[in-house]
Amino acid sequence: MKSVFILLLLMLVIKLNVFAQSTRYFEFTTSCGHGNWQDTSFIAATNNQSVIDFVMLNLSRPVEERNFINGPIAPGSDGYNHNASHWFKWHFISNQWNLVEFAIEVCDGCPYTDVDADTAYWIRNIGQFCPWSGRPVREVFLTGINLEVINNLDFNVYPNPSSVHINLGKNLPENTEVIIFNLSGVEVLRKQIINHEPIEIHELKNGIYFVRYWDGKTIFSQKFCVLKS
Repeated sequence: MKSVFILLLLMLVIKLNVFAQSTRYFEFTTSCGHGNWQDTSFIAATNNQSVIDFVMLNLSRPVEERNFINGPIAPGSDGYNHNASHWFKWHFISNQWNLVEFAIEVCDGCPYTDVDADTAYWIRNIGQFCPWSGRPVREVFLTGINLEVINNLDFNVYPNPSSVHINLGKNLPENTEVIIFNLSGVEVLRKQIINHEPIEIHELKNGIYFVRYWDGKTIFSQKFCVLKS
């Protein structure tokens, strides 16, 4: 039974690695006249390479020359759509949105004051969201930290799977603070690493986790599996 569980977890790790390598998250700014700070931005995700390329092209332009987002939405934040401490009740369906120059006025609105206020109506009656001021401003990572580069080449987690502790390799700078998140993006452990000491994980439940650190420019991230008998 344990071997079957290990196999299933390893298959999940592989699937998550493929998904994480291709999925990109972008923050969009919005300008609404209602005065609510929650209306100022939101996040959309995609692994459609043509859309990613087009967003990156837009980011190279002045903000006023960028296209705005348009696409169908679904209930829930999907674990990433938020503005600071506020988590939205909706999200753009991944791979079904794009950047456009024109859209019908009925789908224009504010992410918080309009869509959050009556998400069911927007999904059921309108079916899509096209905030005309919703222009891409930056690429972000799941933690909300600005993403400039994700580089896993010098950041290894072992043993993996593990039940008691993990090591992060000799290439980790001294006195580095690392953070461990669960699959929902919730922080479950924060640790200051001294002399490459191992991280005790005996309090974590079985499952898949992310361990990350930020050196001020680059986010280093790896997944690992907690497996206890």
